[in-house]
Amino acid sequence: MAKGYRILFQSFDQAEPDVVITEQTLLEDTLNAPTNCFDFSMSHSKQIELIQTAQDSILNEKSKLIHQEKEKCPECNKKLIKFGKQNSTFYDVFTDHKLKIQRLKCNDCGYETKSTVRTFLGTTLSGDLKKIQAFLGANFTYRESEQILGLFSNCDRVINNHDRVKHITEGVGNRVAEISETEKAIIAAEEAKELVLNVDGGYINTIEDKRSMEALASVVYRPESLLSNPKGTRNYLDSKNCAASVNDDHQEQIISGTIIAALRQGLTVNTHITALSDGAANCWRVVDALKPLCANMTCILDWFHLAMKIENISLPEVLKAKLSRIKWHLWRGSVDRALIRLEQLMKLARDEKHIERIKKLTHYIDNNKERIVNYRERQKNGLVFTSNLAESTVESLINRRCKGQQHMRWSRDGLNPLLQLRAAISSKDDWSKKWKTAVLNVG
Repeated sequence: MAKGYRILFQSFDQAEPDVVITEQTLLEDTLNAPTNCFDFSMSHSKQIELIQTAQDSILNEKSKLIHQEKEKCPECNKKLIKFGKQNSTFYDVFTDHKLKIQRLKCNDCGYETKSTVRTFLGTTLSGDLKKIQAFLGANFTYRESEQILGLFSNCDRVINNHDRVKHITEGVGNRVAEISETEKAIIAAEEAKELVLNVDGGYINTIEDKRSMEALASVVYRPESLLSNPKGTRNYLDSKNCAASVNDDHQEQIISGTIIAALRQGLTVNTHITALSDGAANCWRVVDALKPLCANMTCILDWFHLAMKIENISLPEVLKAKLSRIKWHLWRGSVDRALIRLEQLMKLARDEKHIERIKKLTHYIDNNKERIVNYRERQKNGLVFTSNLAESTVESLINRRCKGQQHMRWSRDGLNPLLQLRAAISSKDDWSKKWKTAVLNVG
């Protein structure tokens, strides 16, 4: 016996579930014995077809209810009359829909009801579609996002073009920043005895007058949140809150965002903060902004950046070997010995370029000597001494999305909302709590 299947849509009276008001066949097909992984399940195109017809039926029924209870004009209280239906479009996650919405009018004062999806809802996109577009736009290029959306929708859709993804991503990113700022005064979290703060920066190619602009990023977490995978090969954070900004606003947004991130992690006046940065003055200004809000703070020049500065200096092998010995002193927190050895190394150098490179390193260490600690001792005691133990903040929030392709050029207005969105997605529970509010008024 040959078998087939039929999927139906029914609307019914909830007071009398057995009373069917409308019925429609959504999909009808044959049932065949599967022979491979393609014909065992419903094909991608059939799944989209089913979603399309099911959504058409549901949306058409909901469209009939929009003005169902409007009988009198809200302006003059006279009877409203029907005068045709308005064609309207609605875009969902996988499908596009053409709807007809009843128009109502008052003959006395001329009042008309809202009769399109946009005028009624403020947008033509479903909230879930905007959420997905914003998430993809935050993690992939806008053109890559367009391709991914097309792949899952099984077709290219105008609503998913890269310009639309860019528009939604920027709109949602701006809303996330507004929501965070509004919530600052009502953040409640379990008090943290200790927090770790990493602040770092990265330069992004720009379309503006300058060749590049600096984006700052911060991550705040509790020390106990830093875990290792079962094999012990990689550290990760099971809870963190992030902030980022490229605004030219005297660091107001990155400071505010970092304070919010710290409050979400449990910052109080009793909390001790261990702050790590690469030595840049603008990064330390962000750190300093949190000092009045905590009990005390330990500021540490990030060992990863210090070690990389030493490793990246191009010198002859003889001088490089002596520089490695200086690194040994710094690892143990012996700053004065390291500075003496650097002075001696400078005298041994003959090339002006080599002298200048050693001089720059000397200034860097001297400017940050108060923040150079005994890294070896901290490592032995299981204390944080480098942001690399957790993750590279710049790499995760900025570089991975904004510098993945050398041709990328950004404006501050285009990049900053993207950073706000990436920071929210990277923060514990932040995106899951905010996305519905963030996408609501973005069209």
